[in-house]
Amino acid sequence: MPSELSKRVAERLNSIVDEETNRKFGELNIVTEVSETTTGAIRIRFQPLAAYSPNAVDTGRAIRGAALAVDGVLSVRVDCSGHMMDDLVNRLVNQEDMVPKLIK
Repeated sequence: MPSELSKRVAERLNSIVDEETNRKFGELNIVTEVSETTTGAIRIRFQPLAAYSPNAVDTGRAIRGAALAVDGVLSVRVDCSGHMMDDLVNRLVNQEDMVPKLIK
């Protein structure tokens, strides 16, 4: 059963507008899983719109930034699946020194 925090994070992520399509992530089903692994620690899985999407890192960073902005979230791990370079995307998205992209 999803925690209250993971539900609030999922609601926030579903409202992000994709820059390529101008549609909300919730409509596109980009975010495939949101779970709270320990208190305040959120794990998010997403699938980009295309296996070769040039925006996968930006999408992941937008997801991470939006999740970190939710009250009660202490840490976020974002995992991309379905991209040809999943490992690279995941490393770049989850770098602690990267400032998350601003969200609409």
